[in-house]
Amino acid sequence: MKALPTLDAHAHLDPARASKELTNSGAVLAMTLSLNEADVGIGRLEPMITWGVGCHPRKLKSQESFDAELFHKLAKRTTVVGEIGLDTGSRVPLETQLRTFRQALEIVQELLRFVSIHAYRATGLMIKELRQRPITIPVLHWWTGTADETREAVALGCYFSVHSAVARHSKFHTAVPRERILVESDHGYADPPAAIPCRIEWVEHLVTQQLRLDIKEVRQLVWQNFATIVNKTDTLKLLPEPLKAIIKEVNQKS
Repeated sequence: MKALPTLDAHAHLDPARASKELTNSGAVLAMTLSLNEADVGIGRLEPMITWGVGCHPRKLKSQESFDAELFHKLAKRTTVVGEIGLDTGSRVPLETQLRTFRQALEIVQELLRFVSIHAYRATGLMIKELRQRPITIPVLHWWTGTADETREAVALGCYFSVHSAVARHSKFHTAVPRERILVESDHGYADPPAAIPCRIEWVEHLVTQQLRLDIKEVRQLVWQNFATIVNKTDTLKLLPEPLKAIIKEVNQKS
């Protein structure tokens, strides 16, 4: 197998960007903030980018206009749901966030998807919701829960998308199985997409310190974990062809 590209499990890319601006971003799971944005992104055909369908808990208009039927329709077209979740620091009323989040969870219980979850200042509440509405592949984005909350999340089947700001936390080697770890940049719209691989390489470096692996092993691990998710959700057919080919190679090597 040739060298694997970086894999960013949670980044934000402006779906209005020209395709040529996205060619050097590595492999990216691109999260969206609203259903309208998801509709544009999912219709694109970048070879190394999978666009998710999301409704961000900090976006009032997105939350107020959430349409479960449209969410279901879009989720059927992609491997990734994200980002969705809860945020007690948001100006969006918590009851609105909970209504949206619960509807989304009920849909992915049926569809089976990679689900990137935001839980800022809401880690305990997030675990409670996942306990009541369990899903196959919850992926906790930029997780800041306590060690006890982390262990409970592991017991619920959660994966962890590790950002550089939290990569040094000991819970990622004391409480999280390495087969549940992914890496992310949480790259923003205003930043050039070509910067993503460098940001992911930095996270990989930090994760090597926790797992006592080298960079090549961490990258292989992340791809193996993503391949496992794709296999569990039976969503290989929804990936762009180049990503599909990488997953097939990873499966053969595992």
